[in-house]
Amino acid sequence: MSRSPVLLLLAFTALGGIACEAVAVGSSAESRREVIDLNRGWRCHAGPAAGDPTAADYDADGWETVVVPHAYRLTSLNLDDSRDDPSQPTFHRDISWYRRVLPAFAKAERRVFLEFEGAHQVTDLWVNGRHVGRHAVGGYTPFHFDMTDFVRGDGRDVLALRLDNRPDETIPPDGHTRDYVLFGGLYRDVRLVVTDALHVTFPWEAREAGVRITTPSVSRENATFTVETAIRNAGAGPRSGRVVTLIADAEGEVVERLSTEFTVPAGADATVVQTGGFDEDVRLWSCDDPYLYRVHTLVEEGDALIDHVVNPLGLRWFDLRPEAGFLLNGEPIELIGANRHQQYPYLGDAVPNNLHRGDAIRFKRAGLNVVRLAHYPHDNAFLAACDELGILVCEEPPPWIDFGPPLWWDRLERAQRVMIRNHRNHPCVFGWAGGVNHRGPVRRLHYAAKEEDPTRLTMNNGTLWTGPRHRGVTDLYSVMDYRGATPPEGALMFGMEHSGSLDATAHQRIVSLYRGDPQRIGLTLWSAHDGFSFKKRGEERPNLSVWKASLWDPFRLPKPAFHWYRSELTDEPMVWVPDDRAQRQGSLTVFSNCEAVAIQHAGGVTEPRPAERDDSTRHLASPPFVFDLEPTEGPITAIGYRDGVPVAWHTFRQPGPPDHLELAIDTDGFAGVADGTSVLLAYARLCDAKGTTVREPTPPVRFRVEGPGEVVGDGRSGANQVVWQRGVAPALIRVGDIAGRLELTAEAPGYRPAVASIDLVARSGERLLVELPRRRSRFRIDLGGIGQHVEEGWTAWSAEGGPGELVLRRGVADPVTVSVRGVGPAEWTTTWGVPGDKSFLIEDGVESAGGLDLTLSGLADGRYTLKTWHHRVADTREETPPLRVRVTDADGKGRVSSHRYLPTFGREIQVSAAGGGSAGDGGSNHAAGRPATHTLRVAGGSAVTVRIVAEGGAGAVTLNGIELTGEPEAYRPAKAAAASQDSLPSEANASPNETDASLGSPHSSIGAVSGAGSTALSASLSSSSSR
Repeated sequence: MSRSPVLLLLAFTALGGIACEAVAVGSSAESRREVIDLNRGWRCHAGPAAGDPTAADYDADGWETVVVPHAYRLTSLNLDDSRDDPSQPTFHRDISWYRRVLPAFAKAERRVFLEFEGAHQVTDLWVNGRHVGRHAVGGYTPFHFDMTDFVRGDGRDVLALRLDNRPDETIPPDGHTRDYVLFGGLYRDVRLVVTDALHVTFPWEAREAGVRITTPSVSRENATFTVETAIRNAGAGPRSGRVVTLIADAEGEVVERLSTEFTVPAGADATVVQTGGFDEDVRLWSCDDPYLYRVHTLVEEGDALIDHVVNPLGLRWFDLRPEAGFLLNGEPIELIGANRHQQYPYLGDAVPNNLHRGDAIRFKRAGLNVVRLAHYPHDNAFLAACDELGILVCEEPPPWIDFGPPLWWDRLERAQRVMIRNHRNHPCVFGWAGGVNHRGPVRRLHYAAKEEDPTRLTMNNGTLWTGPRHRGVTDLYSVMDYRGATPPEGALMFGMEHSGSLDATAHQRIVSLYRGDPQRIGLTLWSAHDGFSFKKRGEERPNLSVWKASLWDPFRLPKPAFHWYRSELTDEPMVWVPDDRAQRQGSLTVFSNCEAVAIQHAGGVTEPRPAERDDSTRHLASPPFVFDLEPTEGPITAIGYRDGVPVAWHTFRQPGPPDHLELAIDTDGFAGVADGTSVLLAYARLCDAKGTTVREPTPPVRFRVEGPGEVVGDGRSGANQVVWQRGVAPALIRVGDIAGRLELTAEAPGYRPAVASIDLVARSGERLLVELPRRRSRFRIDLGGIGQHVEEGWTAWSAEGGPGELVLRRGVADPVTVSVRGVGPAEWTTTWGVPGDKSFLIEDGVESAGGLDLTLSGLADGRYTLKTWHHRVADTREETPPLRVRVTDADGKGRVSSHRYLPTFGREIQVSAAGGGSAGDGGSNHAAGRPATHTLRVAGGSAVTVRIVAEGGAGAVTLNGIELTGEPEAYRPAKAAAASQDSLPSEANASPNETDASLGSPHSSIGAVSGAGSTALSASLSSSSSR
């Protein structure tokens, strides 16, 4: 050990004050990217329009005023009784025109884009009478037009859109038959995007465009991620700045910061590659715990925020193993889910974001953990909801069986690539289609998918009646299992479609079969809900496809199988007596996830008993309970038991004669905002006197709205008034754009009106704001003598040096000074041979007989968390006495922070023995996770003193390292640090890249662009008299 004077002094430059409120882009941290919602304020004309509707001065006052998402035309449940065959030659096969005026925006030195999430299916744009361009890839993928040279930004720019949904054999899925409908219209969100000439590109422009996030390695202990950011300089001169990537946790706090400088010539693109990660507090994304980080990509120039985009990050990995099946994060799970179409009654494809999210919520409520998106790329809102809820997704481009000419193939491949680029950062996605539905593997699609995203599986989309019965070039044999599909020898199989039965017994048989065979990794039923097709499956409504296997009807009313899936796939105690559709004469079927169920009925209460299994249900978690009872007119209550205790109840009543209406509004997926575009489902139930819904069709029910909203559709589409099945009349209600109470009334002849209401809050405006994350000021200091091994990412403080302080020069704020004084003589300690976590931190430090005083001055007002590490290389506990810690701060003088903290100890390793804290290992693994933690408060700029003394006043006290963390504060761009006037640090004290004084972590590596900055460090020791 080396002797040193008693006073140790450290100073650094902090990053300013500590604050708690988040900052939105466009407020105090102004980004030059503006994203403006253009969903409202459109005029629409269906079919050819008179005159020249592209002209800037065209009079469209007679056109219909509409909001987006917008259908070409609202349609009935039977698709307006269309007689089309599955090639759909006439229904919605027309052009439609849309016009609107752009809001004013600042154009100087900006780029101006019009962004579409999707439109059916060829889109032409004119601005102020001039043709900007055409998009003809298809109707299901996003695209944009650069309008910079066509707009003025004065609030008088006129947009004219022509959407052409006429049959075109060169655009997939057109030119052939299909089992779904190409509804026309501007059916997904539209946005005006205004950026600086220097900006992040749109992700669908190229494989390298936008922000691309990958996770090269993930485990429960560590995670590494790479963020590739494509930036474009559309200006006249070179531009320099920084790409700053902030990884925020679920609470919106920065947990990692990567910073890379760049210079981009005029008219050029560049890609910045940054790699970072976590080795502490890693949170994985899973179906049960879908933890999401957010990746904020910032382009900074000086102290200006030039651009800001946000993407999700979920840390997870998956494996395919023949003996175990599908593993997520190393744990085998059975994938059980459904196929989904995006369509809704009356609206067709024009589904607002809240209904997409509502579907995902219903999937999760049923316990489904996977969804196949059939048969085209789905809305961004649905993928985002699956990220947040923990639902895995496989997605495919839009063909159905047949192939087209070469241009058709080119556009299909383009649609596949754009789909992947648009959704590649969603952790919910585990697979892309590598084949054509029904046909099986297609090399061109598989290779394109692997080129775009080698991290996901490809699936072959095969059948038993066409194509190969194996995966081919793809990663996974995914097959329609309607006819007893079996896995190829030694291979895995995913049942991408299967049927079921209204009473759920067929679902139970096939789910049990898959649960019992690890080669069958999962299955998705066809379909989640009833939908639309020109296959002519029904008699009453030939164009409405009603599926035996579906869990919901087209209005998302649950069928009996929904409740069985809840019993099989969810953990929250539940029991359910399904209605007559799942009952058999002479018995009573009950669905429950409980261990036992009892029935209370007119004759008494049965004994609780478990469910019985047979060969067809033996692998189920929750087979149905069947009792030798028949539903009677009186109430029947099923009681679910766990560990002998009743935990769930459900009462079933046979319905009596109709008595009254009851009305409810379904708000699943709705945020309560008066946005003018969201659509809510409402249900008027015809009930008996006791509130049980009757089974007969409803009488004609008419809905009316008072307040900010309207009923979607009228008598022409059968939407209002409406007659529907099993005692429930549904309606779709579009909310208005004014805050207030929306009151809905349902009326039917012979019944008292029923009323329901919701309160709408005001929207924040047309500009879509993205909040910047908050960050905590933090520094980490590793103390040690000459020759110290510095813990990676920590600031070194050792006996080596000159003028008396260690400085981290960063930013322009006042420095914070940290000093350590020994109660008795102080000395540096230096050793090695302490293996384990944070071993370099705790193997050396500063030590004083009796105690140490740690003082921090210059801190901004606020609360802080201080962690201190205390470990001695010693033989016995007697040489390492318990410590008592007292704090003097704004909350008081000498208050006790720790009554009896036990520091760790261990002997220096001699050969290679290791193990948690026993003699000879140094105790590193114990010490790493056992710092003393103290809460500090600073007010009025006062200093804080932390006195650490040995119990009884005798014995040595060691301090190995300190970590100080402040309250969350709003992130603000800062000018790059000026070059230090001090000499550069010695190698022993240098950090591998830049040391971030606010976070204490080194930053990124850099790919195509180079020029990372470096913060200068210098370290020394000063002296003072002992106390």
